This record gives sequence, structure tokens and C-alpha cells, in this order.
Amino acid sequence: MKRKIAAILAADVAGYSRLVAENEEATLTQLAAAREVFDGLVAQVGGRIFNTAGDSVMVEFDSAVEALRAAVEIQEALKAGNLGIEPRRRLEFRMGLTIGDVVERDGDLLGDGVNIAARLEGLAPAGGICVARSVQEAVSNKLAVSFRELGPRHVKNIPQPVFAYLVEPAGSEAPLAVEPIVARRAVFDLDVPRRREPAREKDPRPGFLGRLVRSLAISAGVLALIFLAVPALKIARTSLEGWQQPAAPSSGPSAPESPAAEPQAGETPPANESGGPAGAAPAAPDKPPARAEKPAAPRPPKAERPKPAPKPEPAKPEPPKEAARPERPADPAAAYAAMAREGFIADPRTLAEYYHNARFLEARNDRAGALASYGHAAAQAGDYIDVHFRYASLLRAMRGAGAVRAAYAALLKTSPSLAAEIVLALSFEGDERRSKLEALAAAHPDAPLIDNLLADALLDAQGGGPTLTDRRLAFSATERFLDAAGSGELNGRFVDRAFLDAWQDAARRRRGEIERFFSSGNMRPSVAFTRIPSGWLARLTLPEPASAISVRLGEGGQFTSTGFSSTLDAKTGKPLPHLEFELPASTPRVTLYLLYQDRSGREAGPFPLAFDPGAATVDSGRAALERFPESWVSFPPDMPGVLSFAGLVSNRCALSKAAIGFGDEPPRRPLPLPPCDPTGAAALPSATTLVSLPADTDVVQVQLVYADGTPSEVRTFKRPRETDP
Repeated sequence: MKRKIAAILAADVAGYSRLVAENEEATLTQLAAAREVFDGLVAQVGGRIFNTAGDSVMVEFDSAVEALRAAVEIQEALKAGNLGIEPRRRLEFRMGLTIGDVVERDGDLLGDGVNIAARLEGLAPAGGICVARSVQEAVSNKLAVSFRELGPRHVKNIPQPVFAYLVEPAGSEAPLAVEPIVARRAVFDLDVPRRREPAREKDPRPGFLGRLVRSLAISAGVLALIFLAVPALKIARTSLEGWQQPAAPSSGPSAPESPAAEPQAGETPPANESGGPAGAAPAAPDKPPARAEKPAAPRPPKAERPKPAPKPEPAKPEPPKEAARPERPADPAAAYAAMAREGFIADPRTLAEYYHNARFLEARNDRAGALASYGHAAAQAGDYIDVHFRYASLLRAMRGAGAVRAAYAALLKTSPSLAAEIVLALSFEGDERRSKLEALAAAHPDAPLIDNLLADALLDAQGGGPTLTDRRLAFSATERFLDAAGSGELNGRFVDRAFLDAWQDAARRRRGEIERFFSSGNMRPSVAFTRIPSGWLARLTLPEPASAISVRLGEGGQFTSTGFSSTLDAKTGKPLPHLEFELPASTPRVTLYLLYQDRSGREAGPFPLAFDPGAATVDSGRAALERFPESWVSFPPDMPGVLSFAGLVSNRCALSKAAIGFGDEPPRRPLPLPPCDPTGAAALPSATTLVSLPADTDVVQVQLVYADGTPSEVRTFKRPRETDP
């Protein structure tokens, strides 16, 4: 067994048993997709999965920073993949992370570090990450995350409380809920103590007998109150009725308003059995009548009492009606255009509404809210490239390219589309981005959206800039994109047509820059032929560095490599190809074909290069004369008073004539040039290549006229002084 310190990540699917019970096949498919994302991101940062059991995963990392980075990216990727899934059916991981001492045995890890990570995972909400204080201190100020303190937590089978934090990624919309999940776990984990409030640390509870006595006492008290309250209520009711109908004097009008009880004018009210007025209560025997000085007003019979007018029931408030949603076009682009003057839409449902909200929030610098709205829009976007492009751009700016790759790898599993594949390819850099876009273009040859982005990638080639082939391919791709955009073929791929307009403007500028580049100089290979004793030497001039060169003579031959020199290319470390090759002296007039490979390994060509022995003789001769004018004439040291013009004779075929002048005399005397010799053999000094100098001649002037009739400059040659013996 081997002990070591490691960062341990524990992950478990929230509600996995319920998900399996409801739909086992779909859940297992979701888990397989989630594990593919999970395992890939763990491998990217060098983590090692050392234990799995069903829906749980245990991972070892050498660094707490890399462990938390992987955990955050995994949660973000799974969150993006869940956007198009019903909330109840979403597969979400809870994660716990700690740094601790572990024991390694047969590849498995054991110890407190593993146990604490598992307990912290239980404190995390679905889709959340809970870390120990050791992790929080190790990654502080190293990652774009914040922490919400949960405080010391007693967890199962760990004697000391674990100080825990909840991870809140930068830009999250709201803190994740923790307490409800912790409370639910407390019901099942009997070893987890309840949270203590300061004022209720001691809560003595009576036993069963005490609770029974208390309940009986309360019931007896309630019955006593009812027994005493009933008579009091009856007396109060009688008094209230008397107060509502006071007694009236005999001379005044009667109080009751009922026509049946009101006496007529001049009549005496009828008497009752006791001799009192009708309706008065009979006097009790042996007692004087109560309130004799104010006889009670006659009361109408009970059946004839006027019923009080029913009180109008208060009008029940009608439930607020939901504001009618405006009718919007079914086409997302038309619907989005119709929202141009609207503010934030409180209850977005459609792609256009989510996209509108994202643009609205982004304009107000609410990047977190905009990112959330873009995420919902991307889940519905399909092949609307501008939605994916803006979502990925903001996600990359806030969380890096890794978050974009993780989010779109997950999105492609739930909502596959060509636009999502394009954005995933764009999340890479340099040559890797170009190769992925080229693979997409090969798989989808009729996709102008790829052409536009591939053109940019070709011109952004690394290692010395784009090659000529890169520029030609970029020009062709740009032309295809602009043709498709101009025909309206791409209108159905953009929710925001302004985005398409911006792409067209950029493509037009790119096309103009490529055209100016190719018109600025000769971008094709060229060759110069020089006569040598064994035949012809061809010297190539290429418009860019090459990694290999081959030549074919005529139409029916095969390409032959020019070979490689011993000089190494400073950038590639490989031998440089030869830029020269020989042709036999008997080579007739023919077309050569040149093929070369540029730095990126692409073949350029074949380029046709014409070979004409006669024209080559003239061109090579003139080039030699113009390059080495000091070779035109010479003063042989062993032949005083003589001038040799053998250098002109060796390139005779390039000349129409040559003239000489002695001293200050201009060059007017013709030199006796022999006929053109196509073999190009060098002329040796002889009587035909020598001319006598006048006495006391110190300088001579020479001018040539080339075969095409153009004159050369006048060259002056000074005679060397004779040295004394």
C-alpha cells in the first residue's frame, strides 16, 4: 500500500433511481452520453477515474486547480446538454471535492480523503459542486469561480465537522439552493445532527403520560369555557334586542314600522291578558312590573318581524387575466425583426424571444443573463448559425474555449446540427481549426457557411502566413459564399439578417485583399536557362518556399524530383529542394511542367514553362553580358597594345553588333563579331577576337546592341599601366 496526498472528486447522479424507474432505457442512454463528456474532460486535465459504481464516479487529480476546473467544465457541459430536456428528466450530477491523505491499493484509493469527498457530494445540490476548505484555499484567485460558505457540517461517519463551501461559477444567474437538499438528507442520515438554534439548545420533551395529562387539562378548560359562555351569550342577545328597539311614550308614535302593529288615530291599543298593552310582556306575580315608568314598546309577532335587508355580498375580485401575447410571425427571422423596438420579454418561449432577450441583456452589459438566454436559444436554434455564433463568442469570452467545446459536444448529442458542428470546429485554434473546417467542407461540399469560415481560417495560417494555395482556396471559398448569399440561399440560416450582412461585408473585403495581393507581382514560378558545356542549366525562381520540387519534360513523361540539398530549412528542419536542374544539349523546343509542395504540404501546379533553345541562347547570353560587363573586353598582359573581345564572342547570339571607341572617342567603330554559334562554346583569344590599340591609348569605350535592337549603356575600360621590371 502507498500513501499520498491527492485531490479527490466524487460525483453521483441526483435522483438516479427515480429516473431509471420512470424510463430505464432513456436514462441509461443519457448516462452514457454524460459519461462520455465526463470522462473526456477528466482526461484532458490529467485526471484518473479509479472507481465507478452505477451512476457514481470517483476521480483522482494531482492538482486541486485542475480538479475544480474539470468539475466546473463538466457541470457547464452537462447543463448545456440539458437545455432541451424536460426538467424532470434531466440527468444532473452532484459533486464533492477535497484534498486529503489516501491509500492506494491495486489502483483503488481508500481513506478519509475518499470518504469526505463522498460526503461533500451529498451536500451539493443537483448540478452543483461542494468543496472542502482545503480546496477553497488552494484554488483561491486561480479560477474564475466564487464560493458560498456553508460552514462546518457534520457528515456521516466523519467524527470532526467538515467546513464546506458551495462553488458558484463566475457569471451564474443565482446561487444554487442547498438547504432544502441538506434537510431532506437529514431525514435519512440518522447520524446527521439537527441544526441547533441558539435559543433552543435544550428542548426537554415530556413523556407519553405527561402529554396525555396536558391534553386532558386543555380539553377540560375548553369545555368549562363553553359551559359558562352559553348563558352569557343568551343574556347579551336579549339586551342587544332591547337596545335596538327602545320603549316609546303613549302619546308619541309607535316605534314599530309594521302596519299590522301600528294603532289607528283615536284608538286605544288592545290590552293583553294581564291588562297591559298588547305585545307587552305579562308581569310576573308577586313582583312589580319591570320598568313601569317606561312601558316597553309593542313588539310585532315573531312571524311578522321585518327581515333586515340582506347585505350585499362584496364583489369577488376577478383573477388577473394574463396579458395577451402579441401575435408574432412563425418565421424566427420575421418574429425577431418585429421585436426590434420591444424591451425585455418577461416570459420568453420561442427561439426569437430568447434571442431577443439575449441581445437586449448583452447591450446592457448583463453578460450572465445574456449567456443564459443565449443558451436557451441555442437549444432551439438548429442550423441558425448566428445564434450559435453569438452564444459561443460570449461563452468563450466569459469561460474560455474549453467551455465552448464542452457545451457544444454535449449539445450535439441532444440537438445535432451542422451549425453546431461548425461552431465546435471554430472553438479550436490555428491549423487544428483549419483541418476541422476542411473536414466539414469535404463532408458537406454544398455548405457556403463553411466556405466563409474556412476562407478566414486559410488566411490565418500559422508558420509564416498563408501560402499561395491557401490564398487561392480562400478566394474560391469566398466567391462561393458571396454567390450563395447574393442569391438568397442563406436567408434561412440567420435569425438576425444584420449578422448575414456583416458576413457579406467582411467577405467582400477579403476578396479585394486577395485580388490586390495577386495583382501586386508575379505569383507564378519562372525559369532561366544558361548554356553550359554539357547542355543547359535551368535555374528556378519560386514565389514561395517549397518543401519538394519535381519536373516533367513534355506531355507524356513523368515528374522527376530535382533532389534535395544539404541545407536545412530553418523552420521545418528538413532539407531544402534543389532549385537547379540540367537538360541535355540536344533538348529540342519543348514545354516543361513544374510541380512543387508548399510549406503546408499542398501541391501547387503543375505550371507550364516553355523551353526554346534559340530564345534561351539569346536570353542567357544577354543576362550574362548585363550581369558581368567587366567580361566584355580585356587587355592581355602578355600581348601589349592589343585588346581582346572574346567575352562578347562567347555570347554572340545575344548581340546584333558591338562598337568601340579609343580614348575620348565615342564608340563608333564596329567590332568584327563572328556568326552566332548556338553551341555557346567560349571563344579563346585568337586573331579573330583581337584588335590593335592606337599608341598612347589609355581607355576604350564599348557599346552593345542586343538581338532585339535595344542598346546597352556605354562602358569605359581603362588600360592597366605597365610596371617597370
